[in-house]
Amino acid sequence: MSLKEELKKGVACDSVGKPHSILGRAVCLSIHPGKMLIFPFLHWFEKRYKGKVKFARLLFAFDLLLIGTALGIGAMAVSFSFFHSSTNFEDRILFEASVAPKEIKTGATSTLIIHYTNGTKEDLSHAQLNLSFPDDFLLQELSTNDTELTQQSIDLGTIPAGSSGSIKIRGVMFGAVGGEQTFTSTLSFIHGKNQDIASEKRSVYTFSPSSSNLSLSLSLPDQLVAFQEIEGTIRYINTGDIDFPMISIEPKWPEDFRFTSSSSPLTNEVFILPPLQKGTSGELTFTGYLDNTKEEIPFSFLPSFIFKTNSYPQDTLNHIALVVPPQIRVEQTVEKKSARPGSETIFTLRYQNTGEFPVSDLVLSIESESPFFQKESYSSASIPSVAPNEAGEITLSIPLRSYILLSETDVYEHLTLTTRAVATYTLGDKANGQRVTSKSSSITTPLITPVILESFGRYATAGGDQIGRGPLPPRIGEETTYWIFWHVEGTFNELENVRIEGTLGNQVVYTGRISSSQNGGTTYDTKTNTVSWQTDLIKPTFSPTSKIIGVAFEVGLTPDASMVGIVPVLVSNIHITGTDKNTGAFVSASGKVVTTNLPDDLMAAGKSSVED
Repeated sequence: MSLKEELKKGVACDSVGKPHSILGRAVCLSIHPGKMLIFPFLHWFEKRYKGKVKFARLLFAFDLLLIGTALGIGAMAVSFSFFHSSTNFEDRILFEASVAPKEIKTGATSTLIIHYTNGTKEDLSHAQLNLSFPDDFLLQELSTNDTELTQQSIDLGTIPAGSSGSIKIRGVMFGAVGGEQTFTSTLSFIHGKNQDIASEKRSVYTFSPSSSNLSLSLSLPDQLVAFQEIEGTIRYINTGDIDFPMISIEPKWPEDFRFTSSSSPLTNEVFILPPLQKGTSGELTFTGYLDNTKEEIPFSFLPSFIFKTNSYPQDTLNHIALVVPPQIRVEQTVEKKSARPGSETIFTLRYQNTGEFPVSDLVLSIESESPFFQKESYSSASIPSVAPNEAGEITLSIPLRSYILLSETDVYEHLTLTTRAVATYTLGDKANGQRVTSKSSSITTPLITPVILESFGRYATAGGDQIGRGPLPPRIGEETTYWIFWHVEGTFNELENVRIEGTLGNQVVYTGRISSSQNGGTTYDTKTNTVSWQTDLIKPTFSPTSKIIGVAFEVGLTPDASMVGIVPVLVSNIHITGTDKNTGAFVSASGKVVTTNLPDDLMAAGKSSVED
């Protein structure tokens, strides 16, 4: 047969029958694949059924149905056998978990039930269930079949094939809101025909708390006035039924808001609060200065539970506050050279009505928390009314205390004076108008150090040891020696170029015996009859731990007849001068006149008048 004829027979195989050549069959299969597949069945029908049995076509169709059913059952059996053999033994041990309540809150009690089922055909012997909880999970109850458990490793003994059990876990999650809380259960067991195969099954359950039982609220004035101090209160509540651990609150202050103080210290930019008992609340107040005129400002506070090094954020408190501009804007300047304890400090206050309406009863003043600031000598200025855009200035002189007690401060060096200008005025009708307070930004001014010069005499030490010589009371023509002490105290800045001097009294001589805490001793000027002591630098002496700075020297008194019955002067005109290194200001102070009247001296007390 020619090639052309073979191709024609292959193309027409569906109507002329099965081609005999390889080429024809290939063409037929490519064009009529279905025909080629049924050729074997047609061949079987013609050989076994056609013309040999009644109802050949019906019987042939029935036999095909039976054969197809048998082949399908066989395929399913093979598939099941393959699937069954490929499934791990541990996969037939089932774990599932349920939690109540459905909404999980941090700081609230939740109950987790873990159900397990032995879905294998073997008993699981030496079954041990180990439970792992999230960090800082507070376990309150652990039980199985109403039996309390004391450990997270549970001995289940033998778990028969097909049996089930459950574990109840009750406790409190303290993790982050929106974070993951992961519980893990690991079942180890032995199985096999000879009970010689060790295996384990592990399941992990993850939950995400949606809210917290720690609740925060913020209280602020209905309207905040720009360029003035703001006070707010954060109220925190334990709405749960267990005590909370230590709590932190991280503030996110508005732009141009300057935090100044709070009832709880701000440590590393967070407030640290003590543990909070169930059902109780607490308050945290804060103050700050608002230095902008935006209509709205956002406050944000992020609380967290703290467990040693772990911190778990809770629900954030967000608050939008309304701001109105102030009518009166006030500023201050300080005359730095006048910021001296014991004198009056000069303040200049400038004010302006930046609003659209007049104000009345404007009172301008200065406020400060410094212990040197004399609140009882409070000074202020009153202005009856200020029209829109009107401006002016006033001067206030406010006296400062000359010294403070150690208990009034915990800072002992380089003390400063922090002040604010305060403007209080009435907006609207005088009788029914709103009283508003505006404050300037704070100014911190270095204080010029005070200095105290103690001068006194001794014939005996405070312990009773004699250091003077000669008769007591002093006698005509006989020398009695005393020691004169000069001590520098009360300074909180360094003093440079320090000089102390005093003038010797009548019939008093400088013996040359000296003692000094630093530098050289005293010197005597015969022309001026003065004793002096100098040093380049004296460190601050206000601190309770600072050392005594001073000098001591001996003088001798030989009374004459004109001095009988009087109390002689040993040293007078005692004074100290120097320069405050921190401020550059000149400082000076005077000491008491020293006489032979020494009431605190155990040997010389009552023996001051000269006798013949």
